[in-house]
Amino acid sequence: MTPRLLVYTGGVPDAGYVATFHMTSEADQLARMRSWLWTQLVGQALPLEECSAYLVAVGEICNNVIKHAYRGEPGHPITIGLAVRPDRFVIDVEDEGAPYDPRGYTPPDLDTVPEHGMGLFLVRKSVDEVTFDTARPKGTRWRLVKHRVGPPA
Repeated sequence: MTPRLLVYTGGVPDAGYVATFHMTSEADQLARMRSWLWTQLVGQALPLEECSAYLVAVGEICNNVIKHAYRGEPGHPITIGLAVRPDRFVIDVEDEGAPYDPRGYTPPDLDTVPEHGMGLFLVRKSVDEVTFDTARPKGTRWRLVKHRVGPPA
């Protein structure tokens, strides 16, 4: 099942992040973020394959934020929050850049060598739910959800 891309306007995100990470809009910050996120997910007993999928998804969202929301300009904030629920893992990625506009997204043509559009495609393939909120004073909040397959460890 391919997750749909949905808009949510939930206002304040769910309380109860177990961990929060702050970075700025530089590509060299991505390795630091991936190391932090891997440690957090493994520590929450998410299976390794699912950890890897989440790393791909969050990395692609952060890449897109740096490239599109901040237009490659360094020094802008990106915040990642991890919430763990009995039935799912939730990661929010927030920025204060140009809000995401879904009208500008064209899914990649997989019958050719795509030049763009692969990031969001990979995000959608890596998680169970992808939503975004642009009804905020600045930027976009992306929510990426992975459902637990079995009982929590």
